[in-house]
Amino acid sequence: MWLHIDAAYGGGFAIVPECKWITEAWSAADSIIINPHKSLFVPLDFSVLFVRGLERLRCVFSLAPPDVLRRDTVEATKNYMDYGVQLGRRFRALKAWVIWRSLGRAGIVARLREQIRLANFLASWIKEDDRFELSAPVSMGVVCFRWLGRNGAASRPYQSENTLDKLNSQIVERINASGRAYLTQTKLRGRTVMRIGLGNVLTTERHLRKGWDIVQETASKL
Repeated sequence: MWLHIDAAYGGGFAIVPECKWITEAWSAADSIIINPHKSLFVPLDFSVLFVRGLERLRCVFSLAPPDVLRRDTVEATKNYMDYGVQLGRRFRALKAWVIWRSLGRAGIVARLREQIRLANFLASWIKEDDRFELSAPVSMGVVCFRWLGRNGAASRPYQSENTLDKLNSQIVERINASGRAYLTQTKLRGRTVMRIGLGNVLTTERHLRKGWDIVQETASKL
């Protein structure tokens, strides 16, 4: 069995020493994907695939090419068309090099730490408002939370979970339609929750505070 780890978002945080726990099971994987365009500040699109036993990929994708694609004219070259579906590809590595060369390892770690700090700030604000609840522990830069109704947990006898699911969706849709902020929503343990994901190096506590105010304001109007 091929064991693949989808670390598309979270894998980038492994560069932060206190987040090294993310890598604990990686030694068991046959392949791991990380998307630096999701958490390491590289513009879309840029993905990194780590593979144990690269030869297995070549066995799958290598083909007997026509003369125009023959690669035996240069000794000891590695042609990446033998390791995936694409024959040609853009020079994606250049934009990653520019970003990482500009920020440096310490700069990247500092910015990721700031995202974690901001995420925990937001979590503390959510805990202070009993009309909302955190839907999952905060470990990186994504915060999942849920509107419980005007009276907080006391609303539950009067509003079904399905009704609350619809209200949480409405909050996200109204905010996104306003253009003032952008949230996403997802299902967590069968319930609809709101998600705020941090990833822009220009985001500050002021921006986050304004976004949280918009969430509270929109929820109050339902």
